[in-house]
Amino acid sequence: MFPTFITLIVWQPLINVSYMKKEDFKFSVDIPVRFSDMDALGHVNNATYISYFEEGRVHYLRNLFEIPKDDTSSLGIIVLDMHCNYRSPAYYGEVLRVFTRVTWLKNKSFEMTYLITDAIDGRKVADGSSVLVAYDYSGRKTTEIPPDFREKISSFEGISPISG
Repeated sequence: MFPTFITLIVWQPLINVSYMKKEDFKFSVDIPVRFSDMDALGHVNNATYISYFEEGRVHYLRNLFEIPKDDTSSLGIIVLDMHCNYRSPAYYGEVLRVFTRVTWLKNKSFEMTYLITDAIDGRKVADGSSVLVAYDYSGRKTTEIPPDFREKISSFEGISPISG
């Protein structure tokens, strides 16, 4: 069961994702557009881009923390906020490259930003961000981000944690 509310978390966008370039990212994963991703108008459905962001996020975290594929809950994070900007349509048969990074870390939350491009021609398809919160599912409350998690992401991304 998901929480009905999360206390004392204020989202403040620190990065304008529309200005991000693929060179700003250290991690990416390619995702082929499936027929089931399409809508009646013949292009990728708008809701599917959130799933592409999720795939980028999952691959990023599994890669960085060497999490086995059958482990779906060891990190204890929950999505607080999600934004997507649609830049150009994507179509069945294309391969999309999802660039993913962490842009800031606080005591209990962090932001991930995403850039989706066509893997062949580099066309910008979408960009966005999500705020994630460290969460204790058994206690059903927010918790501090573990120090090893913060250190590994800080080191990989070259960023310093923000107080708050």
